Parts: sequence; structure tokens; C-alpha cells
Amino acid sequence: MGKEWVLERDWEVLEVLPAWFFKVKLKEVDTLVRCKKSWRMSQSNISIITWDRVKLEINQYDMAQWRIIFRYNDYKK
Repeated sequence: MGKEWVLERDWEVLEVLPAWFFKVKLKEVDTLVRCKKSWRMSQSNISIITWDRVKLEINQYDMAQWRIIFRYNDYKK
């Protein structure tokens, strides 16, 4: 069970910005947000590129804080 005060949604990365920021878009709605990688993803050297599917964590008390917490592995071999 996750944290009750945090919302999680699936997004798609549109653009990689400087300083580890990313511009992402919600799949169902044309909503663009700017977010940052979580501390654990940075420590594990997980790279994110354009068109990756990611899971974002949104604090419901401060909607300006968006954080990427998971990158889906959709590559077919």
C-alpha cells in the first residue's frame, strides 16, 4: 500500500530539459507538466529518454511538485 497523500499517474516523456528536468504529457489528456527524477532513480543511474513511459508521483497538497518514480521497460527484443 502506497502513501495516502500522494497520487500516482502514468505519463510519457516528450522532452529532456537541462538540470535533470523533463517535460511529460498525460496519455489520456493533453496536459504538459515539468518534473524531476526522484532521488532513488538518480542514485541508481536510471536514464530517461524521449518517448519513455514513466510513472509520476504528485503531492496533492502542492501540485507544483512532480517527481518521476518509475520508468516502464517497454522494449521488445
